[in-house]
Amino acid sequence: MNLGGHVVVAAALFDDPAVHLGAALPDVATIGGFRMVGGAGQGAVGRGIALHHATDAVFHGHGWFTSLMRRVIDSSTAAGVGRGAARASAHVGVELLLDGELFADPAGDERAEMVSTALGHATTAAGMSDLVASDAKHDWMAHVAGLSRWRTPTYFNDPSRVAHRLQTLLAQRPRLAMTGHDVAKVGSALAQVHPLIIESAEDFVAELIQRLRSDRALR
Repeated sequence: MNLGGHVVVAAALFDDPAVHLGAALPDVATIGGFRMVGGAGQGAVGRGIALHHATDAVFHGHGWFTSLMRRVIDSSTAAGVGRGAARASAHVGVELLLDGELFADPAGDERAEMVSTALGHATTAAGMSDLVASDAKHDWMAHVAGLSRWRTPTYFNDPSRVAHRLQTLLAQRPRLAMTGHDVAKVGSALAQVHPLIIESAEDFVAELIQRLRSDRALR
């Protein structure tokens, strides 16, 4: 699940924007190329970080995600995309298309405001600098300060544009990188599952939230 989706889930389970922030932070770290210290995070932010990992555990093992991912992998590899690139682009591509649907009308503006509010706490929340190693703290806090500029990536509901974004995201990973010829093939594979995501996204996220709500770790 992508950053925006994590905030949507957290907001359904907790009223505290600091928890919502924590739920987004592991993705914030990944985007900036930072490695979070294991077990770091205190109070509400720490609870949000724990929720992020609990959410990912359910999400990545859920049949909704694995079946869509499999369809994209199969379509991409059949078109000639390498196995590593196909798998990585299927994984991240489905996540981005899900975010695209969650932040589409009519709920999109309200959800975008949730994310902006959560990220707005990033420079004032307690213990933020302790989430990364000491030699990375300065750069980490500079990265965090830029979160106030977050805007909803509206192109996440366009499979072709998502495929181009994936090419950029995977470019520094030789085993996962897409070639220029792969972009259209991956875009086509994502387009095949996009209607299914549009149709089922809200029901799937509602089920995900319900499963997490019943998790003892969240009580």
